[in-house]
Amino acid sequence: MNRLTKICTFLLALFFIIPPTPLRLAHAQDYFYKYVDKNGNIHFTDNLDSIPEEYRSQIKEYREEETPKPALSEKERVAQEKSNQLKETGEKKKEAEEKALQEKAAREEKLKEEKEIQNRIADLQEQIRAKQQEQGSLRTTWMVYDRIRLNQLNAEIAALVQEINSLQQELADKERESLSP
Repeated sequence: MNRLTKICTFLLALFFIIPPTPLRLAHAQDYFYKYVDKNGNIHFTDNLDSIPEEYRSQIKEYREEETPKPALSEKERVAQEKSNQLKETGEKKKEAEEKALQEKAAREEKLKEEKEIQNRIADLQEQIRAKQQEQGSLRTTWMVYDRIRLNQLNAEIAALVQEINSLQQELADKERESLSP
């Protein structure tokens, strides 16, 4: 009995001198701390030792509590799985609809840009026709100022033709982009 008493005394002393590690870890994980530094910044930590000495007097301790979820019955679990599957299906459907709307908007924007280019080309062609008509009226007389104006019209028409070619190239590039994946 003497030996049993010694063992019990030793175990009790050991228990009070060195508390069991799992208890200390559980306590450390259950709490977190809040303090405000001299600049007014709020800090949160779960390590008490990481708080500077000057702020330890204002520490507020919070306990993080987790409420265990009750076990679901088989019927409830199946219902929850079906609900989750329906949510995922609904989310996928919504994402697909959003993607389709974005693609439609992009196509409409491309069509709008192409239409604007085509309208600009038609406007330039009309300007060329007007300048060619003016050229036709100048060719009936052989005065010097008419030849100067004729040269100006030729230069303007050449610039308009160059701009039309540039716009047609841009339009062709856009059409190639829309055909490629």
